[in-house]
Amino acid sequence: MPRHENIGEGLLSRLTLGDNKKICFSLFLNIVSSVSVVIVNKRLVYNEARFHFVTVLTILHFIVSFLGCLGLSMMGYSEIRRLSVIEVLPISAAFCGYVVFNNLSLLANTVSVYQTSKILCTPLIVLIEYVAYNKRESVETLVSIAVTCIGVAVTVYVDTNLTVMGSIWALLAIVSNSFYTIWGNTKQKELGVSAMQLLLYQAPISAMMLSLAIPMDGLGDLLRYEVTFTTLWTITLSCAFAFGVNLSFFLLVGQTSPLTMNVVGYLKTALVFIGGFIFLSSEADAKTLFGVTLTLVGLLFYTRSKMAGVAPVPVQKESRLM
Repeated sequence: MPRHENIGEGLLSRLTLGDNKKICFSLFLNIVSSVSVVIVNKRLVYNEARFHFVTVLTILHFIVSFLGCLGLSMMGYSEIRRLSVIEVLPISAAFCGYVVFNNLSLLANTVSVYQTSKILCTPLIVLIEYVAYNKRESVETLVSIAVTCIGVAVTVYVDTNLTVMGSIWALLAIVSNSFYTIWGNTKQKELGVSAMQLLLYQAPISAMMLSLAIPMDGLGDLLRYEVTFTTLWTITLSCAFAFGVNLSFFLLVGQTSPLTMNVVGYLKTALVFIGGFIFLSSEADAKTLFGVTLTLVGLLFYTRSKMAGVAPVPVQKESRLM
């Protein structure tokens, strides 16, 4: 059987793009897909179709992602690699934990606390990579991400009405998300697979594991829900963009680093606020403008530190994680 390239690497290589252009492509795909899926879900799936079953929607996203990877593999864009389920189980479980704990955190906390708590993923990723992978970041990089995190905190902060259970759910969501982001990078290297080859296994496993959490959506309401044509086309559109999000996540985190992938999330947050100012006439108070500006300054310095060739110290030891 001839060796096929994955779609992210193969198609871009045929276009003779350099590494930086491949990263830019993955970044563009991730931002466009992420923003689009948020808009489609909020404006169409939740409002027009009245489909508020987040866990079920996430399962459908992964089913379509699996089918998308399978279809592209059958078309020759990627070779299907045999992997042990045990090898992919940790990253699949981490994502499921992120989805479940994230939803519980949103239910138990205010939106402000929910958004602000996610910033803690950045220092946790730095800590985990240092302890488990002996990966050190430069002082310039650490300062830039500190500025970025402060900027995001200023942007989204409104109140700190914390509860014990809300804090526990938020902490578990942060830990799950951090491990998912890190393993998205390391598993590709450890298993010698491409982004699509890993997603082909992770997607169906996560979908099956998440099915256990469907009762959280409310089984009674789910069984009484009437499927309409609007339901079908809005969810189909949502799943298409979600496939782009899932694939671009593995492409980008594999081409860069877990820390960079996490910082990209702050760029998307800033873009959402900027888009709100420009297109939705959102209120642009001084605090929000200052927060967005500080975030962009931090992102600029982070990019500068990475492009200047300041790289973390190479891994010198085996990971103590799965």
